[in-house]
Amino acid sequence: MDAKDLIIKKQATEIKTLKEYIKVLENKMQLLEEKIAQLEKNSNNSSKPPSSDIVKPKKTVVKVGHRKRKRGGQCGHRKFSRRPFEPEQVDEIIEYELKDAKGLKRLDEWFIIQQIELPEKMYKVIEHRARKYFDPVTGKTHIAPMPNAIRKGGLLAADVTASIAFMKGRCHMSYTTIREFFKELMKLNISRGMLCKATQKISKSLQPSYDQLARRLPDESQVNPSSAVRGINRRF
Repeated sequence: MDAKDLIIKKQATEIKTLKEYIKVLENKMQLLEEKIAQLEKNSNNSSKPPSSDIVKPKKTVVKVGHRKRKRGGQCGHRKFSRRPFEPEQVDEIIEYELKDAKGLKRLDEWFIIQQIELPEKMYKVIEHRARKYFDPVTGKTHIAPMPNAIRKGGLLAADVTASIAFMKGRCHMSYTTIREFFKELMKLNISRGMLCKATQKISKSLQPSYDQLARRLPDESQVNPSSAVRGINRRF
């Protein structure tokens, strides 16, 4: 085999190697193109929901031709503020006086700031006691009568039970979230099972009203759709 044949053979080997390399590159390119096409899919060009978009579209800001308004009240607009609490609604008053008021006349006027605070303990525990009496003649023990509502109420009083039902039904809070609310804010541990029982208790007490409303609705000529539908569909 002369030198010419060796060069041809070498070039043929190189061409074969290059073809195999090109094929590998083509496969990689195809995979990348498929991946790019998948990434470019969004809620505008496919059935994907907007929440799945990787990059959220920028909001279009329409310039009106004047400067952007600052947040809060605008110059020239009437100020709206909350009405202060009435004197009988104020639980505590703290007064501040000047330490050195020489030469100054005291006025019966005050600069007032009303501030709402949470109490240190946001709940109170009431222990209901019914005294026991022993009858030496019959040998029986008698217990003083206790209100039926107290007996049936259990650990959670009516207002706490109603609050739990409100958070579950109106605020759509999970039992875990309600439990965390009582634990972190009120420093009160209530199990999920007890929260569930409290909600079921409210649901049971509302059952007669619910049934009455359900019976009357078909015969009513006019109803308020928003309130009626909410009343029928929302169950605890």
